[in-house]
Amino acid sequence: MTLTLGLNFGTHDAAAAIVHNGTVAAAVEEERLTRVKNTKVFPERAIQACLDLAGARADDLDQVALFVDPKLHLLLAPSNLRHGTPASVGSLLSDLDKYRKRRRLPATIRSSGLLPKNLPLVTVPHHRAHAASAYHVSPFDDALVVTLDGRGEYETAAIFDGVDGKLIRRHHITYPHSFGYLYSALTRYLGFRPQSDEYKVMGLAAYGSGTYIERLARLAHFDADSGRLRLDLRYFDHHRTPSARRTLYSPALVDLLGPPRNPGSEITDRHRDIAHALQHVHEQLVGAYIAHAQRLVPHRMLCLAGGVTLNCVANTAIINSGRFDNVFIQPAAGDAGTSIGAALIAGASKERRPLRDAFLGPEFSTRAIEKALGDLPAGRYEVRRTTDPHQEAARLLNAEQVIGWFQGRMEFGPRALGARSILASPRSAQTAVRINAMIKQREAFRPFAPAVLAEHAHKYFDLSAAGVLVYPYMLATALVHPHRREEVPAIVHTDGSARVQTVKQDTNPDLWKVIQEYRRLCGLPVLLNTSFNRADEPIVCTPDDAVNTFMRCGLDGLVIGPLVATLRRS
Repeated sequence: MTLTLGLNFGTHDAAAAIVHNGTVAAAVEEERLTRVKNTKVFPERAIQACLDLAGARADDLDQVALFVDPKLHLLLAPSNLRHGTPASVGSLLSDLDKYRKRRRLPATIRSSGLLPKNLPLVTVPHHRAHAASAYHVSPFDDALVVTLDGRGEYETAAIFDGVDGKLIRRHHITYPHSFGYLYSALTRYLGFRPQSDEYKVMGLAAYGSGTYIERLARLAHFDADSGRLRLDLRYFDHHRTPSARRTLYSPALVDLLGPPRNPGSEITDRHRDIAHALQHVHEQLVGAYIAHAQRLVPHRMLCLAGGVTLNCVANTAIINSGRFDNVFIQPAAGDAGTSIGAALIAGASKERRPLRDAFLGPEFSTRAIEKALGDLPAGRYEVRRTTDPHQEAARLLNAEQVIGWFQGRMEFGPRALGARSILASPRSAQTAVRINAMIKQREAFRPFAPAVLAEHAHKYFDLSAAGVLVYPYMLATALVHPHRREEVPAIVHTDGSARVQTVKQDTNPDLWKVIQEYRRLCGLPVLLNTSFNRADEPIVCTPDDAVNTFMRCGLDGLVIGPLVATLRRS
């Protein structure tokens, strides 16, 4: 029996996970506890949360697994010199500094004071940790496993053959050529934050036309014979400029596309068209790599991981390609998920336990909820206890109220899947406008996801059988059937699609019950589901977070455990 702690920190999306004999017992992102989005700090609070969830002490741990192998980071430096310019000397020094920082990661762990200093430490190559995070919790014995991200050590993508619980690497792409850096560079060019706001660009893409596709296609080429992605490095600077001064794109990109958008400035048709072209080129390149991967590893089951695989539209193209009978994407596919993968590899359990759900984080007692609700001004809010929170939530939703929903263990990963959610009726397009403008305070072009009872999903959405394991985690889109769009306008994107979450009674019972009660009242088996947070904040974790966000963002109600808080009506 082994108890392994997996860690990711030092880059972004710091997280901890505990694996017990091949089962993921707990996984928590540090941002949820520090309230600093995408934080990269040593995940001290997440470690303690995972220990508490596992009912363990630090002394009970058998080992710690780290998401990166510091030695492999040295291979970045010669790559930069090979592909760069004289300016690459600065980048080389930056890479060597990163290597020194990576070498200090084990020392950071040992000096934290939270963990025993003699605890064995296992370093796991980044892309292998990504691969393990998907394959080892998938239901497949044999599968093609593909990882795609910005960079991990010197690799940016990799192909593995998953066979009988083992991962055999068959191919990789090396830095500076990267699917992730291509998308991130254009994300920054379009005035958004790289390695954070790529999903915004994906949403914006649906509003554009194909005007810039030919120009964007010049940025990268895929060689089908070798399986190599090649960026035209004239347009990029991530490989030749120290990190602190990088824009990710070069002046040549500005010459090609025109001036970049300033953050916060107006989004024009040109920006929409560039986003559209980027998404198109990205899907073509990723699709070509997946096709190459299947030629190398001819399985009909596919596992995906890495931050690039959070691109739901590209995932949909893979699911609908007809190449695979079933696709599985680990719900925390970004770097946070490497904490799970590293722990699974280090634990080396012969038993593989498929992931049933993503509810791997903390839950809170009714006493903690009551204490948090005590901070609500009594003259403005009414708090009452209910014997049926699901029915109470459905009643509010049927009355076109927008509510916070807080129940059970918190989700792991970037999607709110029904434990820390904002829920609303999808029957009015104005609901989406209100949530974007007043509650979430975010860009008006961003769509909302539908949560639909799995047994009724096909009546509303054009789903693929290959995506049955992906849809529960809100990691793929589907077209809304044209004759249903007027019934659920709040969740229909401008291109007629929606980022679907299918909800099953056995794996997501609380959200299933709310939707079922809502259906009983109005006939619709669909709700709008979005993350319980304000713009640029992490999803809420604790009852205090939920109550503070409820007060600040203009929600009509909050159903939290067995308690309901609503605004007093004058």
